[in-house]
Amino acid sequence: MKVKSSFLRVFAMGVILGLSIRSGAQIVGLPVLDTADARDSHFQITPGVAWGDEMNFTGARATIPLFDECRMFLDVGRLDVKGGNSNLGMQAGALYSFPMTDLCDTAVRGALYYANTDHMDITGGNLMMVFSGQTLMSDDLYAYSGFGLDTSIRKTQTRYTRLSSSHTDYNPAVALGLMFKVTEKIGLFVEGEYVDGFYGSGGVSFRF
Repeated sequence: MKVKSSFLRVFAMGVILGLSIRSGAQIVGLPVLDTADARDSHFQITPGVAWGDEMNFTGARATIPLFDECRMFLDVGRLDVKGGNSNLGMQAGALYSFPMTDLCDTAVRGALYYANTDHMDITGGNLMMVFSGQTLMSDDLYAYSGFGLDTSIRKTQTRYTRLSSSHTDYNPAVALGLMFKVTEKIGLFVEGEYVDGFYGSGGVSFRF
């Protein structure tokens, strides 16, 4: 990643907390936790957490390069639901970086996610544009942001009567975060999110 225009530098100075593509009520997998730049093909592992009022997710992401401009990712971890149990949460998707980088690094990101708890199934997906670049504070500090749409289907079943209901949500969303490059192989991420409520997230990426 290279320093882009002064417009991006000023914008990045204000990016301390951010917003994710996913609803604060539906944290299945990790949020963005990535920059939009094309990079040399490297396998990457990112342990991380996301926490909100209704759900918390603790797990890890494996990022698999397809080619320099495109990488796939898979999140697997534990989903804790308020008033429910802990169960497996999964997310899979891909990020494609566009070659146009005059203003800032630009990418499109899509993901699908699924989780099953003792009283609720969550299935959904999201699509967003991601932008990133260096900040004025440090050459090793990068800001990223994203804008897109998330849709999810919740199937809820009452514990005793076994009656079920289904609800579909469509949520516009925004994502903002920071990544600090500790070394060429290690990066620290912090993100704050909002879609119908706030939640936070963070992680550490290891490149191999």
